Amino acid sequence: MVDLEADADATYLTNYHHKLRGRFWRALEGSAFESEHGDGAPMGLAFSNVFPWGDIEEGDERTVLVASPRESLLATIAEDLRTDREFNVGEMAFRVTDLSALDVDVGEPGTRGTIETATGVFVRLYERHREEYGIEPSRSDADTPTYWRPAHTVEPFRDAITDNLQRKHERFAPSYVPGPRAVDGDLFEGYDLIKTYALPVTVTQGVELDVVVSKWRLDYRVRDDAHRKHLNLALDTGLGGRNALGFGFANVVDRTRPGETELEGEDALA
Repeated sequence: MVDLEADADATYLTNYHHKLRGRFWRALEGSAFESEHGDGAPMGLAFSNVFPWGDIEEGDERTVLVASPRESLLATIAEDLRTDREFNVGEMAFRVTDLSALDVDVGEPGTRGTIETATGVFVRLYERHREEYGIEPSRSDADTPTYWRPAHTVEPFRDAITDNLQRKHERFAPSYVPGPRAVDGDLFEGYDLIKTYALPVTVTQGVELDVVVSKWRLDYRVRDDAHRKHLNLALDTGLGGRNALGFGFANVVDRTRPGETELEGEDALA
């Protein structure tokens, strides 16, 4: 968790993704991770927006959450932020005031809970998804993946985020743990769509895309240790694609462990 204090008044930058990513990549310059920039493989880095959302006054306190299954990656970023406390996101100028570690876990088998995506989930449906679910691409999508929209139903969204997590599992999880595609049962028991929205995003210097993303509340019940690892990996890496731009960052917002009442579970997260 990165605690920030604003150096000056600023309008909140809604198209913050490229600039915020840039600050983290600056922290990785000269490290063993620098060569991974743009190599196409999952980075294993997810982060929230600067929150709370809204225009900024000098002295305001804001926060950014950063997650990764790679402890050395987080340690490298943290070391840079300790020595270089300037944290600018475009015209939003901050200084780092504190860094702290959070121990986030969906809970042991039998735990029920809800994961909420704090930033939009980036999901594109490829040709095999479109064929399986009978999705006709628009004229503009004919030769490119289709952004998921509510009209496509939940099933292709579910399959796309599971396929994406399988790829991350193969990169970051121990080989003896079966991946989310190799087990019976879905990642989540419930998919509650909060909203879908479009926004322009700078994906690299001089290249801007209009993307469609969605926010969700996702209910889960931890079936076993493998499922627990899958859900925790989703928290560490983000859901869906383009996580290194800040998409798909997720938090546990409700959790009830075996033997607890729902109220006790809510108090545990307070």
